[in-house]
Amino acid sequence: MVAGIAATRLRWSLKRGLTTIGLDETVEILAQHRDEQLRTGIIDAADRSWHFTLYLNATGTELLACGGVKREPPSKVDAQKLQV
Repeated sequence: MVAGIAATRLRWSLKRGLTTIGLDETVEILAQHRDEQLRTGIIDAADRSWHFTLYLNATGTELLACGGVKREPPSKVDAQKLQV
């Protein structure tokens, strides 16, 4: 279930032209842990410009993946670069 949510977040972010960090890798990693119970955590940057989701093993002792999405839409220049 968590892998599907991360994949949906990636598609949604790319469709809207948002900047992401590690989200594509997160989807791949979570697909490998599909049948395991996981813990999640959220970290927001102090200036609220980035939102990160952490994915940990069931005991919370190992970080498996972390993906971030920039909350601010990209500038027009950045949006043109993404379309190329």
